[in-house]
Amino acid sequence: TQRLVTLAGRTALVTGASRGIGASTARALAAAGARVILVARRGGALAELAAKLPGDPLVFAADLGSIAAIDELVASCLEQAGLPDLLVLNAG
Repeated sequence: TQRLVTLAGRTALVTGASRGIGASTARALAAAGARVILVARRGGALAELAAKLPGDPLVFAADLGSIAAIDELVASCLEQAGLPDLLVLNAG
């Protein structure tokens, strides 16, 4: 099988990643070689997804309805993974 897209060396942040479209998008990005940062309110579901993904996914349980939580997320991402190359803003 030949990959049409490679995202090796890229980092993708996916919000709403615990289920549905967000989880499917995270799986596709990881399969294309991206390091995935998973963000959602439900940390347990994120951890389950992360365990199934290739690479070294990061998990952040956060309620993005809170400015303080967003500030914390940005600071943690910058510290642990640098600036993401791709953003998938899927949080409902």
